[in-house]
Parts: sequence; structure tokens; C-alpha cells
Amino acid sequence: MSNKNIFRMAAVVGAVILVLSAIACKSKPTTTTITATTTANPIGGALVNSDSIVTAKIQTIQKQITGYPCAVDVLIQSSVDVDSLVNPTKDSIGKVITVKTDQDMTSFKTGDVVTAKVKYTGDVNTPGGVNLYMYNIALQTYP
Repeated sequence: MSNKNIFRMAAVVGAVILVLSAIACKSKPTTTTITATTTANPIGGALVNSDSIVTAKIQTIQKQITGYPCAVDVLIQSSVDVDSLVNPTKDSIGKVITVKTDQDMTSFKTGDVVTAKVKYTGDVNTPGGVNLYMYNIALQTYP
């Protein structure tokens, strides 16, 4: 291999290093906040397919100014897997978590026990953009 070819290869390698360095300097780290403690957090920029069926006791219902209309604090009493999807609430049994919903919550009050589905929703590339989303909310009925 001639000196000329070695210099060309060195120039190419140097250019690649400069480009990669420029890209790395422009990248901004993103943070994700999950309101529930769980071992199945979304990782690597992709929001995992998830779902669970919960029985929960409503602690508070708060109207929101932006985003989903309501944030609801619920005490998770039970959590059941849905098919083979990640269950975002399985490690939250006995804990109070905050979930977002766009369901009309006017017929519910603090202390109500409900059944609902809970899954991850949002955008992992936006700080604080991942939430737990509660839907199909129904008042728990006892036989």
C-alpha cells in the first residue's frame, strides 16, 4: 500500500470522525417521567405496546388545563395482564398512581372503586411526554 493511499484512508477516517462528533454535539438527551413505579418502562425511543385491566379506588380527580382533560390519582387494588402486552400497573398494586384520561369523569367521585384499562400513552421524545392513560372506566359493581 502506497503512502498516497494511506493518506487518503486517514483523510476519510478523519472526516468520518468529524461528522460523528458534530452529530454527537447537536444531540440533546431526553428524559422520560413515568408517574408509576414499574420495571417495564419504555426504552430506546419506542413506546411499548401495553395494557392492563385494573380495579382501583379514586383518590382525587383533577381537571387539567392542557393535555388530557383529567388527571386521576387512583389506588391500584388489582391488575390483570392483557394478552402478552406489557402490564404497566402490575408493580403498582397497593400504590397510588396518577393516570390521565379523556373520559367524562363527572359521574365519578373520590372513594369510588372502578374497573378500567390502563396503558402507556404519549411521546417518549418529549420530556414528561409519557403518561399512564386510563380508559373504559366503569363503576365497580358488587353482586
